[in-house]
Amino acid sequence: MPDVEVVGAGPNGLAAAVVMARAGLSVRVHEASATLGGGSRSIELMQEGHLHDFCSAVHPMALASPFFRDFELSRRIGFAVPEVSFAHPLDGGRAGIAYRSLDRTVEGLGEDGEAYRRLMQPLSERERAILAFTLNHVVRIPKSPLAALRFGLATLE
Repeated sequence: MPDVEVVGAGPNGLAAAVVMARAGLSVRVHEASATLGGGSRSIELMQEGHLHDFCSAVHPMALASPFFRDFELSRRIGFAVPEVSFAHPLDGGRAGIAYRSLDRTVEGLGEDGEAYRRLMQPLSERERAILAFTLNHVVRIPKSPLAALRFGLATLE
C-alpha cells in the first residue's frame, strides 16, 4: 500500500503526486478518465486532427507557475497556445475576441477598445509583478505593492 493516494490526475493532483514522490513517499494516482490531465487536457472530439479543450480553454498560469516552471512542464508536455485565448458573444451577432496581442484585441472591440486598453495595458506592462503578486501567499506583503494595487483597482472596474 502506498504512503499517499492522490485522487484525480489533473494539474493539481499530479503536482501533489510529484511533491510527495520527491519527498520520498510512495504515491498512487487514481483517475476515473482514460487519460490524464483533468480539465487541462485537449482531445480529438469531433474531427480527427482537430483538438478541442475538454474542460477549460486557457491555462495562462500553468507556464508561469513557479512549481510547474521548476518541474520543467513546458519540456515535458506540449502546450498549444492559440492566437485567440477566448471569445465572448455580444449583442447583434458580434463577438469580443481576446487575442494574444493587446493591440489586435483593442482593434476588434471598436468603440470599447480604448477603454479595454486603459484597463489592460498597465497590467500587461507589469506582467512579472502581477504574476508575483497573484502567485504569492495572501498573508505575505507583496513584493511590488504598486502592482498589487493596480491589479486590485483593475478588478473593481
